[in-house]
Amino acid sequence: MSELSTTTDRHDTPVVIDFPFIKDILVHSAALPPGPITPDASQAQAGIDSMALTVLSMTLEDRLGLFIPESALARTSTVAALVDLVAKQAATRSS
Repeated sequence: MSELSTTTDRHDTPVVIDFPFIKDILVHSAALPPGPITPDASQAQAGIDSMALTVLSMTLEDRLGLFIPESALARTSTVAALVDLVAKQAATRSS
């Protein structure tokens, strides 16, 4: 995971887009068990299905105003790649 991006939420509070941030959304909003969600895990190994990607996409849009389609999220091979994609999109939006 090379990407780390800082953006602001809807209340102008700084938010760091990193593995713990994405894992927190997957665990608390998408109700996935935390154990299998590791940076090197594939989406399947981490239990990330289409519903979890929909929840992640909606949560990112709600919290950060960042829209990333589920189809783009689904194309990432690992959880680390998923985090990198979100971080890059956040950095692009805030520049």
